[in-house]
Amino acid sequence: MHLLYLITSYKTIQSSGSFWMNSKLITLLIISFEAACVLASAQPPPIVRKLTGDTAAVTALIAKGRSKSSINQPDSAELYYRKAGALAKKLNYYEGEVNYTAEYARFLYQQLRYTDALKISEQQLKVSLLHKDAKRIANAYNNIAIQYRVLGKLQLAVDNMLKALKTSENLNDSLNQRKYYSNLASIFLDLEDKKNSLIYATKGYEIAVKLKDSVQIARALTNLYVSETINNKYDRAIQHIKQVADIATKIKNTELVTDASVNLGNIYNQLNRHKEALQPFKNALIILDNEPSTEYELYTYVGLATSYNGLNNIRQARFYLNKAIANSVSQLPRNDLKEVYLLASSIYEKSNNLPVSLIYYKKYTSLNDSIVNANTQMVVHEADIKYQTSLKEKAIAQQKLQIIDKNYQLTRTNRYVLISAGIVVVLLFACALIYVVSRYKHQSIELSLLKSQLHPHFLFNTLNNLYALSLNKSDKSPGVVLGLAEILKYILYECNSASISLQKEIDIIKRYIELERVRYYNSLEINLTTRGNLSDCEIVPLLLLPLVENAFKHGISKLEEDGWINIEVMVQQQELTFRVSNNRLTADENSSKPAKYGNIGLHNIKKRLNILYHNSHSIEVIDDDEIFIVIMKISLKKDIKRKLLA
Repeated sequence: MHLLYLITSYKTIQSSGSFWMNSKLITLLIISFEAACVLASAQPPPIVRKLTGDTAAVTALIAKGRSKSSINQPDSAELYYRKAGALAKKLNYYEGEVNYTAEYARFLYQQLRYTDALKISEQQLKVSLLHKDAKRIANAYNNIAIQYRVLGKLQLAVDNMLKALKTSENLNDSLNQRKYYSNLASIFLDLEDKKNSLIYATKGYEIAVKLKDSVQIARALTNLYVSETINNKYDRAIQHIKQVADIATKIKNTELVTDASVNLGNIYNQLNRHKEALQPFKNALIILDNEPSTEYELYTYVGLATSYNGLNNIRQARFYLNKAIANSVSQLPRNDLKEVYLLASSIYEKSNNLPVSLIYYKKYTSLNDSIVNANTQMVVHEADIKYQTSLKEKAIAQQKLQIIDKNYQLTRTNRYVLISAGIVVVLLFACALIYVVSRYKHQSIELSLLKSQLHPHFLFNTLNNLYALSLNKSDKSPGVVLGLAEILKYILYECNSASISLQKEIDIIKRYIELERVRYYNSLEINLTTRGNLSDCEIVPLLLLPLVENAFKHGISKLEEDGWINIEVMVQQQELTFRVSNNRLTADENSSKPAKYGNIGLHNIKKRLNILYHNSHSIEVIDDDEIFIVIMKISLKKDIKRKLLA
């Protein structure tokens, strides 16, 4: 099975409604699909030499281990695998040892014992290198990359997969090249490198076409349409999914047909085409009636609940939600489970059952926080390993001190240049404000606009961060300068028009988030979700950004760690829904003087909405003890340009 929910940039959460379900593309673990193929294909070529009694015993022990694994007797299987490995090593029997490592690594991978599987795959590489067996060397690199990938060490996974690919290219081994390209594409998806993911997925597909192998083409297409979806090439993705379904039907692979149906439904949901999504999900249910699969059924029920939720058919949405949620806790991965909680929150909110909606939303935030904390612990552990390594390299570091001392003089000169540049930027920013004030001072709406723009503290904090990064010669410095320049350009020039593309406003919010990330390092999680066609919609400039700034200024800035902000944007039936939520200190934790949360900013936004979108908007504030939520809805049917210019 190869279904998996895929997350786009900023750990995006796709939804439908105020709290909408993450309609991340279901594509059940593509790399596991390829991993199983590659690990299983690690069988050695036919053994040329005649097997003796002892060497034949190695093969028999491996076969027994495989048999015990297939009937779910892992303890017995492991015993036979270890006996096979020990005997092969004792006999110095290369074919038996490399066969043992490949089979045992596959077994450990299936048992989710990834660290143990990595050690065995490294043993496989060592043996293959000793015998200069290029094909098995490539296979070992691939298996090592797969283990690193599931362990979250993505850069090491990329390095080893590239070694596998290079070795395979030298052998003109097209079949394995196709697998390695597909696996590399999946790893780049994890790295959120959408461009490279699509490049390597396309290469894998091109090789499969040359091989004229229907099964290989179907597997390559599966990986390709995932990358195309992440790159917003939805039409091509839908076309390729349907092609996979046709191939799977011809070769009578019902699992692949089911997979394609569920994936097609989820793409339609992601495109807000909920009515079209229903039929693929129903097709999957027909297949599952004859060939039940708990995991596929769960994702199908979730997909149907998401579709009906998007169609505002709450009765049907709750029906399929109840079918899914019963087994979700025990069957779904935690990343997928939290999205089921988010979907449940959306459905119950639309049912006007706000207490239950809030319960599920808190479950979502709690589980999301625990996942973030687990990832943080892994990062800390890796940092500790790097620190221990650095102690061993202390002698080398002492020699580098002389070079650093020479660079210090240059750094000091650069510091003055940066400070001067910062002053110029501040002056430009001040000139921009003066220019806007002088042009629109006779209109009360423009006064509210100025008060709602970026607070100067953001600019100074950004410059301070830029100064610190420049001292350390950080690679982040150019990105910070570029982000700041883009925001200033937007404020100085593009905000002069009466309206602006909604997509452009969201792009500026993303830039703003990137700059704020520099301030908070890894102590803050930000989720940004978009759904619908934003490019064709226009709104008043800088209408959404103050709500995001408000979440940073009044909520997150007072937290020392574990802060989060969720930003959700949806365009549906010419209505914009913009939602910002964040956690904050409780009343007991906050020792500062009590103040109404975000009073000035929210007041100005409400005033502007009443003028510009009179009787065409709504804004709701949920002020919980630990969570603050603002939900703004605007009708996009009104001609805002005419009102602004009147």
